[in-house]
Order: sequence, then structure tokens, then C-alpha cells
Amino acid sequence: MRLDDAARVTLATARLTRFVTRDVLGEWAVVGPARQWADRHEPGGVFGEEATGPRHMAVTGLDCPFCVGTWIGFGVLGSYAAARAAGPQALRAWRFVTSGLALNYVVGHVSARID
Repeated sequence: MRLDDAARVTLATARLTRFVTRDVLGEWAVVGPARQWADRHEPGGVFGEEATGPRHMAVTGLDCPFCVGTWIGFGVLGSYAAARAAGPQALRAWRFVTSGLALNYVVGHVSARID
């Protein structure tokens, strides 16, 4: 793996992890529906450290950047391998998308500290 691709993997993983664990849109698009799913299948369950049902425990893990980051990282690495195997055009598309995610993460991080 080239160094620039490794940087893309790292920063894209960081951005997607932040999306799930911290962003309001991630709460609306991922965490909220996951909580509803757990509540439908395990009525009366609780989230957090006291969670006992497997679905509620899994959804509680969506608050953990280490947990979420691991699985997202595997996904980003898998997408890299698939794009590389599919050929140069797919790899260019993968680089474009992950560069956008990386740029978004860096700009958001820097601008939040400048303002």
C-alpha cells in the first residue's frame, strides 16, 4: 500500500468513525435507527453499561470510537482491496471518495479549533 493510500485509509476511517459516534447526522442516520431496532426486538431493554440484551449491548458500542473505528477501518481496508482488484478506474474512484472524506475530517478539525 502506498503511503498516500494509507493516509486516506486512516483519515477516511477517522471521519466515518466521528460521523457515527459524534455527529448529529450520524445519530439521526445510524444510532437512532439502531436503537429503535434494538427496542423493537428486545422491549424494555436498556442501553449503556447496564445493557443485558445482545442487541442493546451492540448498539451501546456505537458510542465507542474504538469499537466503531475498528469495524469501519476493516470496511475501508476492504474497500481499498476491492477497488485495487477491480482495476485502475475503480482505484481512482476510491481515492477520490476517500480523499473527500480525509479533506472533510482535516478541515472540520482545524476549523473547529480556529473559530
